Amino acid sequence: MYEEHFQLTRKPFAAYPEPEMMFWGEGHKMARTMLVYGLTATNGIVVITGEIGSGKTTLLNHIMSQDQSGHILGRLNGAVGLSDDVAAWVLFGFGMDASDGSRTENVSRLRDFLKKAYERRRKAVLFIDEAQLLPEAAIEELRLLADMQINGTPVLQLVLLGQPELARILNQPHLLQFRQRIVSHYHLKAFAPEETIDYVLSRIEKAGGHPELITAEALDLIYSRTDGVPRRINILCDTAFVYAYAQGEAQVTADTISKVMSDRQNHGLLEIN
Repeated sequence: MYEEHFQLTRKPFAAYPEPEMMFWGEGHKMARTMLVYGLTATNGIVVITGEIGSGKTTLLNHIMSQDQSGHILGRLNGAVGLSDDVAAWVLFGFGMDASDGSRTENVSRLRDFLKKAYERRRKAVLFIDEAQLLPEAAIEELRLLADMQINGTPVLQLVLLGQPELARILNQPHLLQFRQRIVSHYHLKAFAPEETIDYVLSRIEKAGGHPELITAEALDLIYSRTDGVPRRINILCDTAFVYAYAQGEAQVTADTISKVMSDRQNHGLLEIN
């Protein structure tokens, strides 16, 4: 809508994950290291937590799109498709339909799949996004499945990503055995003030724009209104560019940012999530 007005080659800010627009803040670099570790660790479970909109899914998309490990990668969302047959659900994450089998048969199918991967010297890595939505019974069954071994070697690597609630769930006493298998946990924090500025300017640059499209005062205000959370930043900046375009202005200013926030508050939307 506003791309031509600001001479942009694409929309710089979106509310959905865009791996190609990835910005490597310090926290995201560390989280990336932990995710890559999930592709190389020989056993154990990796857990990444972070606030809503902190960039977990974007990071996961980037890791999966850039992976050259040769391992077999599977992906699931904790909110989608989970029945009481966890083995069938795991198989689905690796692209296999096991809906016609019993629970016992599907555990056997999963073991056969993992055995074939082992024989090809490939590891099966299952990423579960929005893992805080998993039922506790499913978490425990995932532990049992991840305990499978072929010739004494663990063959299923689990990487869980979720909101801070995931850590609270995993800290419950009856999930002690699952917790004992977590070899790495990292909490992805929001951007610091300087990182927020760099993040905004990076996305504008990747969209073919120039730093002059947004003022220094506007950049400072963006952090105070978003707490450095990437999704909040994207929503605020995208709307601010629409406002500036509608007013025929050449750049986004602090007044533009204030106008966006004022209008949201006046219409009952007190927080950008």
